[in-house]
Amino acid sequence: MNWDEKRKHPRFKASEKALAASGDDPYTLMDLSAGGVGVRFYGEQPLPNEIHLDLFFLNRELSLTGIRCKKVFEARVDKGQAGQMPEWHVGLQFEDPRPEMLEVLRHFRWTED
Repeated sequence: MNWDEKRKHPRFKASEKALAASGDDPYTLMDLSAGGVGVRFYGEQPLPNEIHLDLFFLNRELSLTGIRCKKVFEARVDKGQAGQMPEWHVGLQFEDPRPEMLEVLRHFRWTED
């Protein structure tokens, strides 16, 4: 069974400027579904297993804050260049998503993966 077959919700790439953050740590939002998000960031350390995530949709001037997430996937992407900050790709699953959060996510234009 491949990874896509395990997904409960279809995954979409952001078609507009969107960012994610936890505290003061910014992440690039790679993709999104009703069940979670994929983020990319640069840093020496991986993310903790559980975080509170904030999502910012810049073109719509909207945000979702305090989303409880657990890490379900993590990969360190090395480019092979000395002195370069490691790049991480992380899958985060929403823990108990609020109905109003899911309603906001439905209104965004996303392009299918």
